[in-house]
Amino acid sequence: MRWRIDDLIMFCAVVDAGGISAAAAKLECPKSSVSKALARLERDVGLLLIERTSRRMRVTPEGEAFHARAAVILELAEEADALAQGLRTEPAGQVTLSLPAAFCREIFAPRLNEFAEAYPEIALELVVPSRGGLGSDECDMAVVGGPQPDSTLMQKVLLGGRLLWVASPDFAAKHKLTDAPPSDFGDLKIYESRFAGTSISLNLDGIGQRLALPSRGLRANDPLTVREAVKAGLGVSFLPERYCETALREGTLVEVWERVQFAEEAARLAVVFPGSRLLSPRFRAVINFLDEICHRPDAKASAGQQLTDQSKSRGASRNANRSR
Repeated sequence: MRWRIDDLIMFCAVVDAGGISAAAAKLECPKSSVSKALARLERDVGLLLIERTSRRMRVTPEGEAFHARAAVILELAEEADALAQGLRTEPAGQVTLSLPAAFCREIFAPRLNEFAEAYPEIALELVVPSRGGLGSDECDMAVVGGPQPDSTLMQKVLLGGRLLWVASPDFAAKHKLTDAPPSDFGDLKIYESRFAGTSISLNLDGIGQRLALPSRGLRANDPLTVREAVKAGLGVSFLPERYCETALREGTLVEVWERVQFAEEAARLAVVFPGSRLLSPRFRAVINFLDEICHRPDAKASAGQQLTDQSKSRGASRNANRSR
């Protein structure tokens, strides 16, 4: 047997959803990942499973027969996976997680005690690289920012939000900055390194435009460094809303050029990882925890209490088992 079970999952998703786009949306992965998996599976089994044209797709008779068997295989695999989780009621083992520095310091690290209490058997190693990404030989999964290139990796979106133009109050007053679009972007003095040498889509009062950022100039690979430089008076920059909302509330930053909007994908954060549904319990635990702390920022206390209660319940169960 030469085919991969992850490719089988994607093939069944395409057949069940009625198309590659629908399957990609269901699996939360790029369309090209599904297409590549389908092509790889057809190559490995030596059969044309789905006929594809620019307008439609059709499951071949061979594909229908293979899908019937594949569905049974996946059901058995999920049963085995569920059984394994039942045998190991508590996620355990080593997980290496790559995190952007800003996300680690401002979002994940303050909640790390909750993770340690909820999952005491997971040996979690945090890696904060100079550039975000998932190295196959280094990390099991990674939190990454912005639109992700098509790949064979799965991804789960953790945070959306906006990019905001911000400046210090003194700089904004001195240069008479308002919400109006600038005549040029000369006051943009520093920005994140991931945008260097790229062209960013903007919407200026309903009119699409692209802003080309030079590969030279002041830039930093950490949005918190950009934030502090701007707070100190270094011109205007754009930052994810989540990293400047406190400064905006306290008045150490002000929002400018509000009529110049970015595409929301630029501020997106996602966790990327190999595989799909058939993940080990320890990997599922990390992904679920990331999703929890990102999607319920207004309920930190209750989420933390819930995880703490879960941890206490597990501890009580362990003590009861020992006493028996």
